[in-house]
Amino acid sequence: MSGRGDMPAPPANLEPYVKALGVEGAMALFLSVGGSEIYLPKHSTRRSLAARTIGADKVDQLVNAMGYGYYKVPLAREWCAEVLRAKGESIAEIARTIRADVATVRRWLPSKEITSEQLTLFPKTGT
Repeated sequence: MSGRGDMPAPPANLEPYVKALGVEGAMALFLSVGGSEIYLPKHSTRRSLAARTIGADKVDQLVNAMGYGYYKVPLAREWCAEVLRAKGESIAEIARTIRADVATVRRWLPSKEITSEQLTLFPKTGT
């Protein structure tokens, strides 16, 4: 991954992409072509969609990790949101980047200030 301990671990379905491309490369692929099918050729060229998105060298790394063929690239929006949050991005910026509603992003990324303790509406008094 990126070598930073504060980055969220990718789910199992994203792990091959992150191991081969790193966090930044994987996010670039997910955000650019996530949800669509791409072809990973035995020998990449700069003309392919994947190469135009992440670079031919990164495509070769992905082929080495996953093999050549057609792959449906995951959307990975929730994991991308977690990574962006770990980098200090605001909820609004995350929502714009991953093309999601801010309410959805808030649901995925609960505020770090919220504790598990329930607040009392009526404080106990000494009487």
